[in-house]
Amino acid sequence: MGKATPITTNSLNSSTFGAVQTDSQAWHFIVNPAAGGGKARQRWRTLLPKLQTAFPRMTFAVSTPATSLGALAQDAVREGKHHLIGVGGDGTHHQILNGLMVTGMISKVVYAPLALGSGNDWARSLATPRKLDHWLDHFESGSIQSQMIGHLTFPETGAEHYFLNVAGFAYDAEVVRIAAEERVRHQWMYPILALSYLSEYRPPTVCVSPKPGTRGSAQDIWEGDVHTINVGVGRYSGGGMQFVPHADPFGHQLALTVAQKLPRWKVMANSWRFYAGSIGQVKGVRTSHLNSVHLQPTAGTLECEADGEWLGSGPVTVSVARDRLRVLTAI
Repeated sequence: MGKATPITTNSLNSSTFGAVQTDSQAWHFIVNPAAGGGKARQRWRTLLPKLQTAFPRMTFAVSTPATSLGALAQDAVREGKHHLIGVGGDGTHHQILNGLMVTGMISKVVYAPLALGSGNDWARSLATPRKLDHWLDHFESGSIQSQMIGHLTFPETGAEHYFLNVAGFAYDAEVVRIAAEERVRHQWMYPILALSYLSEYRPPTVCVSPKPGTRGSAQDIWEGDVHTINVGVGRYSGGGMQFVPHADPFGHQLALTVAQKLPRWKVMANSWRFYAGSIGQVKGVRTSHLNSVHLQPTAGTLECEADGEWLGSGPVTVSVARDRLRVLTAI
């Protein structure tokens, strides 16, 4: 990772942020100009003068090909900047989170998203406004709450990743990979690709169990061909879809949805439920809450994504991380 190069700055005043802001707090913006298919670069330039008026002491740093968002986050907290605003979409916040987790100082951080991405699903899960005027008001009316963090471990490689919204497996992850390969970045990316790719999809067979090696009661273990699996901290993913409508970011258990192999007509006929939050009513779809789950492919390949970032393939264990993240929310 490259070392962050500080860019001149500022931070907020207490009157702008009400209970959220004090005179000793300086908010630091971490900007991803590539978010939203590159549109965030110009949007940031447009918003910056208004932000500097609202935050007369703000500081900010912008990621580059040589300096990652994770490196910027690490540098910020090590320099004592603990009130952070991530500027971008779900992938931006995902990378910043993973940078913060490396420092071991995430408990000191207060974080808020400024949604300039494509889907902005985590911001939606926090009820964060997208229009700047409403977003600024949000700092007066919002509150700081402690949300869960999801933890992904890949036993075959030893790799670890953290997520703050939703992790997806099987079909969901394959769609994310295809979108990245085709450089498709807009709000309707996921639903368009999800429906157009259905006929080509070959579902893997997956054993779903509470933890690796578990061979408990039949009700705790399920194995079969899967259409998609989602594990959620937040409710929304894929540009406003609700694959885990029972998720609660401020709770203590992850939300799990397992959709077994479904015929194409059934997926299309029930696609409206992805937005209505009633996916659990479809026959062949299981929903539950849990502290951890192990996903072991027994046939085929189980691909994985988290917060819209493709991470590779399983087996994988998903659990609630020990640490939590303090976030600004309207919920």
